[in-house]
Amino acid sequence: MKRITWVVAFALLLTCAPLAMAGDYHTDNTLLCAQCHIMHFSQSHGYQPNGSGFFLSPDPGGPFTFLLRAEVNDLCLSCHDAGGPAPDVLGSANNGTGSSDIRLAGYLNRLGLEGFPATGHTLDALDEAPGSDPPWKPEDENGAGKGLNCVNCHHQHAYAGGANAYRNLRHSPGNGAPFPGVQVTYNDDQIGTFDITKDVFERDNASYDESDVDWMEPDPTQSKIGMWCGTCHDNFHGTPGDAATVGGEASGTDWQHFLRHPTAGVQLGNLGGGHSSLTQYNANTNKVKVMSEVGTWDPAGSDVTPTCISCHKAHGNGNAFGLIYRSGTGTVTEDGDTNGDQLEHLCGQCHVQASFFASP
Repeated sequence: MKRITWVVAFALLLTCAPLAMAGDYHTDNTLLCAQCHIMHFSQSHGYQPNGSGFFLSPDPGGPFTFLLRAEVNDLCLSCHDAGGPAPDVLGSANNGTGSSDIRLAGYLNRLGLEGFPATGHTLDALDEAPGSDPPWKPEDENGAGKGLNCVNCHHQHAYAGGANAYRNLRHSPGNGAPFPGVQVTYNDDQIGTFDITKDVFERDNASYDESDVDWMEPDPTQSKIGMWCGTCHDNFHGTPGDAATVGGEASGTDWQHFLRHPTAGVQLGNLGGGHSSLTQYNANTNKVKVMSEVGTWDPAGSDVTPTCISCHKAHGNGNAFGLIYRSGTGTVTEDGDTNGDQLEHLCGQCHVQASFFASP
């Protein structure tokens, strides 16, 4: 009931501000200070001289840090869940802005409320980030007893270090190691215009559908989104020639030496041994996302490279680890597609060894 009240309240208050644009929201005049902050935690009338005008009653249980009207996750979800005026990021039901979108990031779960912790990022969870080295857990940043929240990954005011980042992503979340200062850039000044120097190509900044976004690879030896994920999960990050605990043996530079799946530095059209096939990848009608150095994704050229988001939804979905079970046929979904129901359908996007897994 409290969430419904917050959603209605924010929907009304948002009529005072322009509509949000993806990636740039929470900046300039697209969000008003009083929508999130309250000075004395005692508001009982509006901001007009006679006390009229709409206002939000502060959430019970406060006052909260940073003069917030509610705890971080409750405050964010008041707009980003259950029919709020912004994209719905929690749970498989998409009831927010863009309700027909196949959300690029999928959907979060929350302890005791939505989904299962095994399916992706879990709000309020206290667990240590898998593969973090040195180990990082939400309490290290949020304080004792305070689990994962939205601003552990996103910058609440849109800018991070003085510049807009894709989807308001923070610079170097978690412990920042081993990639301090990493930022995921996008074509924010020319939406719909290809920019080979940026990490993300966005066709429509009012849409969160995965078809409106593709991934660039300005440096063919690295993935900025892979590095960004690696600030919390750095033992899962790898490129050819990295240490054996990461992506490959230091003495090796190609597919033969990988001990973990690489997130950059391998091109599907240039791998030997029949382990990955550009032909097989291009045969899929429904393709997982890969990076391109030149901006050609369908059909993909020999330059394309898989990275973290090729296999995982950033927020999560209905599958273990947020994996994308995409067979290549059927209707695209956030879990993969309607003909994909197992891990091997994902592997078969690129790997010939899994090509015999026919669509069910």
